[in-house]
Amino acid sequence: MKMKSLNKQLFQRSMQLLLLFLVIIGFLQTSLIYLYTENQREMEVATYLEALQQTPDLLGEEEPLTKEASELAEDFASDANIVFYASSGEKQIIHTNRLFLINKQTAAYTEPVYYEGKAIGTIEIVYSIHESVELMLTQLIIYVIASIVILLLAWRFYRRMLRKTLAPLDSVIASVSEVSVDNLDEPIVIADAQADIAKLVDSTNELKVRLHDSFQTIEENQHKLQQFVSDASHELKTPLTTIQGYSEILLRGKLDNPEKIRYSLENMLDQTKRLTYIVNELLELSKLDRKVQMGKAELSLNVVLQELFPLLKMIQEGRELKLTIGEIPSVMMNRKKIEQVILNIVQNAIFHSDPKTPITIRTYQENEKVVMAITDYGEGIADEHLPLIFDRFYRVDTDRSRESGGTGLGLAICQDIMHAHNGEIDVQSTVGKETTFFIRFPKIP
Repeated sequence: MKMKSLNKQLFQRSMQLLLLFLVIIGFLQTSLIYLYTENQREMEVATYLEALQQTPDLLGEEEPLTKEASELAEDFASDANIVFYASSGEKQIIHTNRLFLINKQTAAYTEPVYYEGKAIGTIEIVYSIHESVELMLTQLIIYVIASIVILLLAWRFYRRMLRKTLAPLDSVIASVSEVSVDNLDEPIVIADAQADIAKLVDSTNELKVRLHDSFQTIEENQHKLQQFVSDASHELKTPLTTIQGYSEILLRGKLDNPEKIRYSLENMLDQTKRLTYIVNELLELSKLDRKVQMGKAELSLNVVLQELFPLLKMIQEGRELKLTIGEIPSVMMNRKKIEQVILNIVQNAIFHSDPKTPITIRTYQENEKVVMAITDYGEGIADEHLPLIFDRFYRVDTDRSRESGGTGLGLAICQDIMHAHNGEIDVQSTVGKETTFFIRFPKIP
């Protein structure tokens, strides 16, 4: 189906509206002329009758009415033919208009005549309305011709004016049609645009910005996905290669020493456990990415920490662990997931700090947030690593992390868990001094 342009639609509808207005005005004009002339005749008839009935000695001897009736007709209804019909049956011509056109359109008014409180007969006043009708037709013809001229002028000049008025909109359409991925960061600029078109331009530019950001996000996600696949492949390749190597040696039967065979099997078991650990971490991330609903309950973070504290003391192997509890409200949480976050952060703190230094955990309120801060006094994290430590498979010290069994997924999982709680996790660190992880929960409304 072929669609009409906005310019053409506006022009056609404007012409239709103008034509409707002209028809309405013509109808009203003709109606007013007719009503005016009709009212004038009715006023003449009423005035003549009133004057006639107030005339003394109205009744004549030879004729039903005296000559004064004719004189009054000349004064008040000179354009009409007037005939009086007496109650006795006599007929008297009161007044005759010599210019009266016979066999033409007329308007007749018949009224009773009273004299001294008694009905003496009926008077008939007849007007010729031929001239009035011709006058109305003439004016109507003139009006139709004038309307046609107005429509022609409007067609000639209004169309050009409309095209000029909508020129900014045409510029917007042309600019939008040229939008591509390469120029999403270039705003559309339309000079001398009307307010509504300026709003349209602003909305279009905002849409371009959102599209530009979306494409950038898609590119970043694609890059992250490629990096993730590469890192995951690398992490899985090492234990698989080890298992394959020992399996081939065992299958060839080249190991006849039971101790070497046991050593090989133990290494294969360790690498299998590592593989299992990596796969479990990846499955955990997959669930978080799919935003699987986790059951949450209103719990006290202080209570959770106090009940988890014995386990934290045990994994610290004798190190000092300080717990400072502040006055905080309860928050919505999945207890197991939050315990996983706390254990992960504390284990990182144990691994990256001096055994002689303490690890502190404290809770407090900060604006509309409930905060848990975990601090270690160890090697710290360099500034260039801070924005990246929550990326998947990212390690500050690759060799040490791999030796300790780390996969580089722990902090990424912690971040996704906090996002699932509508919370956040970030870090502040000073190299060689201390590192603090801040875990923030939103208050319950």
